[in-house]
Amino acid sequence: MDLAFLQPLYETHGPIASLYINTSRDTETAESKIGIRWEQARRELAAQGMDAETLGAMDEVVGDTEGVSGVHGQVVYAAGGEVLFDSTVSEPPQDYVARGGPLPDPLPYMVAEGRHIPHVLAVVDSIGADLRAEYADGRTVNRRVEGADKPVHKVREGGYHHGHMQRAVDEQVRQNVDQVADEVTALADRSRAEVVALGGEAQVRGELMERLPERVRERVVVLEAGSRAPGSDSSPLDEELSALLDREAAEHIEQAVSVYERERSGGAVTDGFADTVRALQRGQVDTLLWTNTLQGADRDLWIGPSGEQIFLSEQTLHDMGIDGSSREKAGPALARAVATTGAELVFVPENEARFEEGIGAVLRYANE
Repeated sequence: MDLAFLQPLYETHGPIASLYINTSRDTETAESKIGIRWEQARRELAAQGMDAETLGAMDEVVGDTEGVSGVHGQVVYAAGGEVLFDSTVSEPPQDYVARGGPLPDPLPYMVAEGRHIPHVLAVVDSIGADLRAEYADGRTVNRRVEGADKPVHKVREGGYHHGHMQRAVDEQVRQNVDQVADEVTALADRSRAEVVALGGEAQVRGELMERLPERVRERVVVLEAGSRAPGSDSSPLDEELSALLDREAAEHIEQAVSVYERERSGGAVTDGFADTVRALQRGQVDTLLWTNTLQGADRDLWIGPSGEQIFLSEQTLHDMGIDGSSREKAGPALARAVATTGAELVFVPENEARFEEGIGAVLRYANE
């Protein structure tokens, strides 16, 4: 998982509020429940020292998830009276997770997401498409492309104007598909999609694939389910897509663990908490592997102003002459170190972990 999107959050000074909240709109009382959750979370953040201006800025965005329906969550980071990040995510918590501290805490929702396969889903017909892009960190973006709906239906054979009308139908469908192709390409590029899943009308899917650039087309997977028709059941499509992404996620984890095992003999790995923290200090970590239970996330570390300044004891910072140190939980501290040093993060199921204390890393170079 690429945590580069977090880097702007580390440029702020002072405490930052992290909120991961259930904003699902799947019941008649959803709005009331969202309001109650935010009221409770707001009180917790205030008790943790967040200022009134920052909480007021959060008031303006919490629960405003761009009309997204169904089950979903929202992630908000705010500091200094401003909202720094606001995004819808596909997996909600049961209620909310709220935290104020020196650093943002992205791990609760990243673990809840489970798999982290950036992808685009396009359900198409001759008029347009319903699109959804999901980033590796769980952020979701929904788009709808609506082309012209006349003429898009085939005409009967033998009519006087048959040839002319048929050409008009084909041209309108082509224009509609071109619009869809442009939007799919833009979403795939922005989300760095590893999978571009196409559902809907079979003929239109084929035409869309032909119009996608090669860099996008090579990631296309065709789904058999899916329809834009009013009242159509989305369950078969969701199940088919979910199974596809589960397979992709399992392959990612298997590959990461395999690389870890292969590099172990050459010394290009860390095994356990202390060695991994020291490797992050040196900017040496290529991939951080952590159990999906986040073992050790609540233990204390000491951090300096920059991301690689992460230490097991306060004395180490003093010995190095680093000013502006503070104590922080390992979860947010490790996430910052990963994000700011350009490393990757992989959550490994606990029963598949091959390292001590639930954490290890593949290094960019072996220790001498």
